[in-house]
Amino acid sequence: MRILLVQRSMAPPGGGNAVAAWMAHALAGQHDVATLTASDWSPQVTNQFYGTSIPAHIVRHVIPAPWRWLAPLPDDHLTRLRMCSVLHHARALAAGHDLLISADNFAAFPEPGLQYVHFPALLQPEPAKLSALVKPYFAVCDRLLGAPWTDAARNLTIANSEWTAAGLAQLGEVSRTTVLYPPVVDPGEGLPWDRRDNTFLCIGRFHPTKRLELAIEIVERVRASVLADAKLILVGSPVDARYADKVRALAAATGRWIEFKEDLSRAEMNALIGRSRFGIHAMVGEHFGMATAEMARAGCLVFAHNSGGAPEVLNHDPALLWETVDEAVARSAAVVASARAGEISRALRAYTERFSTGAFSAGIQRLVESRP
Repeated sequence: MRILLVQRSMAPPGGGNAVAAWMAHALAGQHDVATLTASDWSPQVTNQFYGTSIPAHIVRHVIPAPWRWLAPLPDDHLTRLRMCSVLHHARALAAGHDLLISADNFAAFPEPGLQYVHFPALLQPEPAKLSALVKPYFAVCDRLLGAPWTDAARNLTIANSEWTAAGLAQLGEVSRTTVLYPPVVDPGEGLPWDRRDNTFLCIGRFHPTKRLELAIEIVERVRASVLADAKLILVGSPVDARYADKVRALAAATGRWIEFKEDLSRAEMNALIGRSRFGIHAMVGEHFGMATAEMARAGCLVFAHNSGGAPEVLNHDPALLWETVDEAVARSAAVVASARAGEISRALRAYTERFSTGAFSAGIQRLVESRP
């Protein structure tokens, strides 16, 4: 089968790009796979970052100038226009392919395809403000695309969690939804519990939605109550430079037990996770939580906000889920003091096997082969 993978970017970092990379990995060995992106990408770099084995000779289509100027923009700038610029050029390539797929949320293809959706959102939302500008902007995007954006509703929609699928069902615009958890690379079993450090890891982009200030406050209070030698390591990429600077200043004023590590390699990340005992994730409504799943797969006990896909990742364990800072501190302290911490860690690692790259690869192969 000739498959075109339509994605704004296949380059790291990013969870959506990780899903796209593993789609290419899973399908390239069985089908004739090509990609269409807003800028060129390196299979070698993508493979090194995500742990994939995408063939170096994969056909890589790139949208022509002048549309490539949109590619370097931040993720939340002109997102719809950038995706429409890619989808516009996908229509010209569609006749040479049997199936179009995307891991970039909604994708209005000329014929029904597969789209992987990461968050429940309306296809055509009503502007919350500046309606006189937003509606014409949507119209320009549709004109560039050459079709209504709502054509995406015809695709088979793959959701990254039961929470996302339920949200899409509630919105009522997408009729066919199936859940396929994203591919979480196994960091390895890591060190035995009794040889690990009393370190809390907070992994993710340095962005206000991650609420890193709360992570600092929670670990500070856990240190004061039950674990005086606890450290916090904030790991990620400074995608929001102003916010990153703000958090660095807060950390410097709070204590020397807080460290920052940026843009770690896969090997460095795996080693760090494998010698740490705990994780903390403060984002509200995280649609799945790749970092949470990676840490749990490596045997870390992750304390995450009780929203979004995090409860699914952590097996709905009330000992690990919280809604207020007080709850986060109390539950973290209780687990830290528990003699069962190592046992909980081993059980969580076994549970998270369902998020493996193998499970994802088999799932996407099955969905492609069984499409209507």
